[in-house]
Amino acid sequence: MNSKLFKKDLEYIVSLVLSISASLLIGALIMMANGRSPAVGYGALLKGAFGSKYNMANTFAKTVPLVLTGLATAISFRSGIFNIGGEGQLYLGAFAAAYVGITFTTLPKGIGIILAIIAGALVGGLYAFVPGLLKVKYKIDEVITTIMLNTVAVFFTSYLVNYPFATTRGKLNGTEIIADQFHLSRLIRLSTLNTSIFFMGFIALLIYYLMEKTSTGYDFKLVGQNSLFARFGGINDRRQMIIAMVLSGALCGLAGVFEVLGVHYRFLQNISPGYAWDGMLVALIVKNNPIGVIIMSIFFGALKTGSISMENATSIPSELVLVIQSIIILFIAGEAGFKEKFKEWNAGRKVKQKAGERNA
Repeated sequence: MNSKLFKKDLEYIVSLVLSISASLLIGALIMMANGRSPAVGYGALLKGAFGSKYNMANTFAKTVPLVLTGLATAISFRSGIFNIGGEGQLYLGAFAAAYVGITFTTLPKGIGIILAIIAGALVGGLYAFVPGLLKVKYKIDEVITTIMLNTVAVFFTSYLVNYPFATTRGKLNGTEIIADQFHLSRLIRLSTLNTSIFFMGFIALLIYYLMEKTSTGYDFKLVGQNSLFARFGGINDRRQMIIAMVLSGALCGLAGVFEVLGVHYRFLQNISPGYAWDGMLVALIVKNNPIGVIIMSIFFGALKTGSISMENATSIPSELVLVIQSIIILFIAGEAGFKEKFKEWNAGRKVKQKAGERNA
């Protein structure tokens, strides 16, 4: 059984590497078609992502929200309940952290940061609890409800930061700066990398242990594969789905918390450029594997950071990175079909080879 699982995992890793290679090759062809050198373009991208301490710091800073939202997706999807509302949960978690940071200004630094983290996780988890409950109790499609709740959260926080909590220092579409004791320390000068990466690493280890080494993680997986079988096996599938949904929402809320405490030091109307959607893509590409989420998040973070340097150095549009990401997803989505076609081609080739040997 272990050898079969290993072979399956190895096949997927090979497929993933081939998909990434093919997407980079197509990206190179696009550059050549526009009169640009792929070597210069990708060289600038790599230099922009890892060419200096500052660039590396910004790359790893981008991975923090991607890892958290990717793990959020992995937990919910593995449990058979689809949380598409990560963006809304991120926004509400971020606002909760900002509210704590501008309200409880007399708290000591350590306690204040912990309170903000707890508040963001609770708000994100509670917001995910609503569609989770609707799913298990009334069979209301959670994909539809979570997508709708994204819009509600984004517009609700937009109202808050433009009216009751708007800053008095110009039109920034954001709250006041949070108190200094809520700021997470920057690790590299002038970069956005901060100590939230250590929180993220600790959380990632906990989620990995939960998903891969505990009975709860096994229950998540079993419910996701066959909820009816899990129910007859004595597992409360509804409860597991709710737990998975709340955990997923809490992780998305934490992604928003760290954007406030470590990057912007306030809540901004457009605080996320779509981190939850990117995190979802990361999780889907690696089939909800927690270790894979971390590795693919670094790759996506490098693409995002390096693309800006690539555009500045070579005038190659940074949107090329979106093309590369889309092609990777296309190949991964069609993996089963490509394998089936390859098997058919290989079987046909063997038949022709045997027929040729007989005729000879």
